[in-house]
Amino acid sequence: MIKLIAKSFITSKNGETAADCQDAREQNEAIGRYAVADGATLSFFPKKWAELLVKHFCYPGEPSLSLEEKNWKEWIEPIQQEWLQWVSETVRETKTYILVDRLSRLESALSTFIGLEFDVNEGEWRAIILGDSCLFHQSGTEFKSHLLEKLEDFQYRPKSFASFPKDNPIGGDPDVIGDKAIPGDLFILATDALAKWIIQQNEAGNLERILNQLKQIETDEQFDRFVDEARDLEDIRLVNDDVTLMLISVEEAQSPEVEDVKPESSLETRTSEEVQPPSGVLRFLFWLILAGVFGFVVGFIILVLILINIDFDR
Repeated sequence: MIKLIAKSFITSKNGETAADCQDAREQNEAIGRYAVADGATLSFFPKKWAELLVKHFCYPGEPSLSLEEKNWKEWIEPIQQEWLQWVSETVRETKTYILVDRLSRLESALSTFIGLEFDVNEGEWRAIILGDSCLFHQSGTEFKSHLLEKLEDFQYRPKSFASFPKDNPIGGDPDVIGDKAIPGDLFILATDALAKWIIQQNEAGNLERILNQLKQIETDEQFDRFVDEARDLEDIRLVNDDVTLMLISVEEAQSPEVEDVKPESSLETRTSEEVQPPSGVLRFLFWLILAGVFGFVVGFIILVLILINIDFDR
């Protein structure tokens, strides 16, 4: 049985606000599901599409995406319907000609996607991956990159989920992979800009230093500072793009059958059997009390006799 500790961070392009960010991330520790998505900037309402993908994966409705059955085609249909309803209402409210035209031409939103799930009881993980967002898995001295492994693997038009069925998916079906997860493992989900940068740093022999930097990030402010510094590097520079990072550490879970052993203490509450004195002490106390009673009775009788003799002498 394993335990998962997760933290995630997201930031926009330099010079843009958080509202402009087309990336999305979500996590649900209760069912062991984590997801990131990268909406394609020039597509139609990509931010909403990316947000819906990660939300429906981590907080599933009907149908739930089963990575074992690979039923992603059935899973994505209600998400497409929800996106279309939201977009239609938004376009109707804005009454912008360009948006009306794009909607009438059934222009899709596009997004890459990673959905990662864990079976904490069995110590296993599965992931569905589409596009150039990457899942990195460090286990001991082994470091794997899924699905892209080198800089040349990144394409200008990556595989993507599309919001209209006629386009879905762009570039081919998603991949579903899986393996064992053991205590000490680290999983990293990263959208394309950061994924490229990590792969480049690995090729340059800087992987251990970079992983230590990422693991030390605890706040959004620290993440923003890390991204700004990486964008200003002279040798391997982080591309100015939306950036999402999710770190999931695997720890060993304590078995519920193991009971806490309390140390002995002089103040510890004891049962009635524990506080009973030994039987030899009881016998001694009994004869002592009996002797005391007998001595009292004898003494009393003698005192009475003495008083009677005194009265007779008078």
